[in-house]
Amino acid sequence: MSDRFEAFRFPSYTRYFISRFFTSFSTQVLSVAIGWQIYDETRNPIWLGWIGLVQFLPALGLVVVTGNVADRVGRRFVMASSMLLMMACAGAILYLALTGQFAPVPVLSVLTVFGIARAFYGPASSSLVANLVPKEAFPNAVGWMSSSWQLASIAGPVAGGLLAGISPPFAYGTAMSLLTVGALLILTLPKPDQRIERTPTTLSTLLGGFSYIWKEKIVLG
Repeated sequence: MSDRFEAFRFPSYTRYFISRFFTSFSTQVLSVAIGWQIYDETRNPIWLGWIGLVQFLPALGLVVVTGNVADRVGRRFVMASSMLLMMACAGAILYLALTGQFAPVPVLSVLTVFGIARAFYGPASSSLVANLVPKEAFPNAVGWMSSSWQLASIAGPVAGGLLAGISPPFAYGTAMSLLTVGALLILTLPKPDQRIERTPTTLSTLLGGFSYIWKEKIVLG
């Protein structure tokens, strides 16, 4: 009989799992709280669309380089650095809210940087798990990663709405705190046994992931 909690027998994965949940949860809290405050102050729903767009476009525009950076620089370093940048962005939103400077343009500017950080965080985070558990525990670890994301996607917006109802700055401060803890958890992970690529970056290496996914239909599916 398989062990449903097999991946959590490895302390590094447990810390990684908590960190990843905090990041997904905090992102949802921020998006909901910012959207609530933007709409409350402008009464213009178009800004709600911009909030999502400026976070999505960086991931789309940087898709050919983010994975390559994680492989060359180091997944743990890229993941922790991205989380610290996201934490700084949450702090900037908190500052804007507390100082009465919360307005669409500065908020969207900060969220663009937040989106860039998330673009680098994603590939590094997804690939790091392979360094934290043995091969036989990998499917279990991936399954829990998916469950973590689904839970954060449900609980995050609920918490974001409740916290924003208390006070938007309280929601931003909560997200900033969780991102800080998450980044520190990643920094406590042992340096993974990862071979850093030193070959020159070419268009072929940048597009290698697309080529692999297209050839391996099971991955594409």
